[in-house]
Amino acid sequence: NNCVKIGMIKYSKIYIIKLLGRGLFAVGVFLTLFFSWRTSPHVTELSLIPDWLSNWTDHSSNGQKRTAVPFIGLGLLMGVYIPLIKKSNIKIWVFAWIVLSLIVAIAEAGQYFLPKRVVDMGDIAWGTIGGAIGLTVSYLAHTLFCRIKKYQFGKRRD
Repeated sequence: NNCVKIGMIKYSKIYIIKLLGRGLFAVGVFLTLFFSWRTSPHVTELSLIPDWLSNWTDHSSNGQKRTAVPFIGLGLLMGVYIPLIKKSNIKIWVFAWIVLSLIVAIAEAGQYFLPKRVVDMGDIAWGTIGGAIGLTVSYLAHTLFCRIKKYQFGKRRD
């Protein structure tokens, strides 16, 4: 059975996974923009972030690299979602990378209007690289999974 009943309505499992994927992506984008548009770039000021993570984030040697981290996550999330919505081809994966790159650019552009923040091309580069890493890992995992599935189930059994 590929359906889940919620209340009086039956939903397909794929529909629920797609809805969950969209929601998680929206939350990820919201959090990325929230942290990018705070007046202070220091994450240690927030109590909801674990100390080990906020200390790593605020360390001076991780300044621009920290921008890649959320985009690796968003890239992985998009990469899991892409095969569910369409027949996967390279153009869709490139389009997803462009979307992630635009989100990085919007996050950085918003910092122009904040007094203690500056637009940093290095952050845009690291965010774009992070998105590419997340998408690439997802693409390779998807391709490997499809090949294994085809190999296992494509064989004739006598």
